Amino acid sequence: MEQVTVLYFGDLMARLEIGREQLRLPPGVRDVAGLMRLLAQRGGDWARAFGQPRPTLRITVNKRDADASAPLQAGDEVAFVESITL
Repeated sequence: MEQVTVLYFGDLMARLEIGREQLRLPPGVRDVAGLMRLLAQRGGDWARAFGQPRPTLRITVNKRDADASAPLQAGDEVAFVESITL
């Protein structure tokens, strides 16, 4: 698969210390759930952020609300948004 752009917003961006990255996905990663498993494999805060789905995490693909089952294609933009601080 070609590259996708991954964006991180809110508390997630602060915790992971990254706002944007380009990722070339391995052939087995075809949906958001696969992307989340790939990111969780980085360990530490990444595993905590992407290892388990939770209601505070909002996902968009190409600026449209999505969930973990959303398919991914080359050139897609995936955003993870989490704001839990008050």
